[in-house]
Amino acid sequence: AAPKRASVVTFASAEETSRRAALSTFTAAGVALAAKPSLAAYGDSANIWGSTTNTSGFIPYSGDGYAFLLPSKYNPTRERPYPNCDAYFEDNFDAVSNISVIVEKVNKSKIEDFGSPEAYLEQIGYLLGQQVYSGETRSEGGFAANRVSTAAVLDVFTKSNKGKTYYYYEVLTRTADGDEGGRHQLIATTVSDGVLYTCKLQSGDKRWFKGQERDLKQTWSSFTVA
Repeated sequence: AAPKRASVVTFASAEETSRRAALSTFTAAGVALAAKPSLAAYGDSANIWGSTTNTSGFIPYSGDGYAFLLPSKYNPTRERPYPNCDAYFEDNFDAVSNISVIVEKVNKSKIEDFGSPEAYLEQIGYLLGQQVYSGETRSEGGFAANRVSTAAVLDVFTKSNKGKTYYYYEVLTRTADGDEGGRHQLIATTVSDGVLYTCKLQSGDKRWFKGQERDLKQTWSSFTVA
């Protein structure tokens, strides 16, 4: 089904993003919440340890109830930066570029039960970080007073696949220290059989325009659940 774009919504005030016409902006963190890493085995259901035979640059990866096309230059790690993180992959050359999948049991039957795409984004803001600095700062450089980080929502849309609705988000986060020039975040999420599946992809701004955008958007759009 054709994607359905969400209406414009503003979560918090911020300067208009000059790189793209952002749909909305809201404050986010420079430091993400961290969970104790899980040391459970993973990756047994896909040939991610062997040599790359897929000349397209992607390897089909199957997890517990979900699947997607994994860029061949990404490796699995034991890091688990979020609660209920089922899998985590990092770029061979840059750990800032990573892919995580979060699998969580919920008392919902479909993603729409969480509300509109805009409303649900506020509930998963922890994936984009939480501001921990509490000092006073001036309003400058696109940051509101007393804020050292911002996140601009560049796109929000929904798609339907085999009777299930998916929410998709594209977000650009920035911190006052200018780290990586900002970080691009892609999120795809849906509910199936009482389980919430979330795929989050991240890339630094510099590498985003050197091929990561193409690769991560392919992975983002390929994410599907049983």
